[in-house]
Amino acid sequence: MSLKREILSKVSAVPPLPEVIIKLRDCCNNPDINYKEMAKVIETDAGLTSSILRLANSAYFGCSGSISSVQFAMTRLGLKRIHQMALAICVAPMARNEVAGYDLSAESLWEHSLATAMTCSHLAMETGYSEASDAFTAGMLHDLGKSVLGMFVDDEIVEIRRLVDDEEYAFDEAERAVLGTDHAAVAGMLLRHWKVPPHITEAVRWHHSPERCEGDRRLTDLIHVADILCMDIGWGGGRDGMEYRQDCEAARRVGVDNATGERIVSQVLEELLELKELFELTEEGVH
Repeated sequence: MSLKREILSKVSAVPPLPEVIIKLRDCCNNPDINYKEMAKVIETDAGLTSSILRLANSAYFGCSGSISSVQFAMTRLGLKRIHQMALAICVAPMARNEVAGYDLSAESLWEHSLATAMTCSHLAMETGYSEASDAFTAGMLHDLGKSVLGMFVDDEIVEIRRLVDDEEYAFDEAERAVLGTDHAAVAGMLLRHWKVPPHITEAVRWHHSPERCEGDRRLTDLIHVADILCMDIGWGGGRDGMEYRQDCEAARRVGVDNATGERIVSQVLEELLELKELFELTEEGVH
């Protein structure tokens, strides 16, 4: 079996998303959805229900202490926000694993994913991007390819490092040269496997090369900028660190200057600990 085929096989072996996540996603664009009936679907999973209520009552989501039911959470926050929370709860265990190939501890990938999601969401709101919940979701998912590709990177790290150090490849370029694919492409495969909406999948796929994203690249630019801001502050820096090419035009395209980026990162610093602690209580949320 070729190396790339083996990687594809590993992606295909990742379990599908829980049925409740799929139902929530399918209902997000239905203007006639009955929140009462949808709340009943979620409430069949007691763990997911309690996890969503914890998050809904956090300061980050803006309803501190005032949400007492899933239906009320939908009314206050909207179905897309609830789907965003449920998806984050679902993928959290996968992002919490140690990733040896990238020298990431059990918490490093998770911290980077959550910080990038929050930063991306704040950037979206700051710059007038209408789908801040999509920005959070895309930021949360953007590096999940590392959890699949890590063992292959670990096996080939000597050659990957040689290309980065001696021939000045970016880390993802070295991944492609040695493995036939890179962690962003693998994340895109994983999200297609999960049937995540195409615009989020494409944004994640091209987050290191936003200029290569076809169509509306606004969300891709937002992830690219958020990812750089979070790596720069030290959230989740592993063996690859900052060894990626930066698209200097991405920040200009979305309208983010240095002062705005610094202010948003400071805000995320204040909010990240609370959200991390809340997510630590959600590990049994989805079955």
